[in-house]
Amino acid sequence: MHILIIGAAGMVGRKLAERLAKDGALGGKPINQLDMVDVVKPTKPAGALFKVTLAAADVASGKTAPKLVA
Repeated sequence: MHILIIGAAGMVGRKLAERLAKDGALGGKPINQLDMVDVVKPTKPAGALFKVTLAAADVASGKTAPKLVA
């Protein structure tokens, strides 16, 4: 499963990423990639056994959101 967290540097986004890294799965499906995006570069959750990409981007920009979804 490939997961995208927007707002990943904030309190809720960080906690979600940490929980996903701890569990390694969501709904019984293993996570193979986590993309974390916020206006400032987020930090990688400790213990993640899957690929994690980190990016700083303005999702309000008309060009950013389509790229993230693709």
